[in-house]
Amino acid sequence: MPKKITVILLSVLLLLSCCSCGIFNRNKVDTSAQGELIKSVKELCDTAALQYDVGLTFQSEYLYGLAQAEISSLRLAIDTVLWLRGEGKNFAEVVGDAPYKSFDEIIGAGPGSDAPLYFEGLLYKFQGEDEKSEECYNMAAKNPVHKERDFYFLRKLAVKELYSLKEEATECEKHVCDRYTPRTALITAHTGAEFSPVYHLALASDETDAGAALQCALNALLTGPTVPSLYGAAASYAMSAGKVTLAVEILNDGLFLAPEDASVNYVAALYSHAKGDDTAAKTYLDTAKKSADGDTLASINALYDVIGG
Repeated sequence: MPKKITVILLSVLLLLSCCSCGIFNRNKVDTSAQGELIKSVKELCDTAALQYDVGLTFQSEYLYGLAQAEISSLRLAIDTVLWLRGEGKNFAEVVGDAPYKSFDEIIGAGPGSDAPLYFEGLLYKFQGEDEKSEECYNMAAKNPVHKERDFYFLRKLAVKELYSLKEEATECEKHVCDRYTPRTALITAHTGAEFSPVYHLALASDETDAGAALQCALNALLTGPTVPSLYGAAASYAMSAGKVTLAVEILNDGLFLAPEDASVNYVAALYSHAKGDDTAAKTYLDTAKKSADGDTLASINALYDVIGG
């Protein structure tokens, strides 16, 4: 079936749904979920700013990523409904200059959030693709930060009302974008496991390209910024990729978050030794050894042997 006819049919179905329910009156459609989402996004941004101010850069970026994923997913869903209603010559015209034009892009910007999968599932639901919709909903439900949402009302709104909500969402999206430039990005199409640092570290270990492996390690850190060992892992990948400045930033944040952590101190020792500062390296190793065990302890002892500790 030609694309133009498909769009017209979907538009007619959506309009018939609206007419049958008699809900073209704005007062009969509860859009409070949008207001609650926007309020939540602004609160996340406020908390992220506070985290940044006290030196917790990666925790700040994690929260900004959640905010970005929430609002961008909503705005993209509104754009898609408008397109299904027949707005625009093509989807690109409806989306315009919005910063994110697909759910994969949004997940890349905020991999910790379940919002993109929810809204993607919602759009499948609108188009009668129930199996794909349930698949998205099930993936979203596995995310530890999953929360129940109800934006089914988007299907019931008139085009004019959708544009009004789009304007509100776009303003909020700009609010986040002005404050946040993601350092996360997807290496593959989304799988539903993007919220998991373990998933990203597994991808990193399988990568043969140092740059791609570093990206996976950054994704891991920025989905679990309260886990000290992720700072050590990400810093190691940064050094392997030749990104020394980034490695130092990660280590400084990790040491600030968890000054006694064995893995972070061990990687800091490696970095100090590589710079030729074995005095600093030994200090870091002494701290690391206090809580290390297993392979980490073996690596610490091996580095002691190298620097003559």
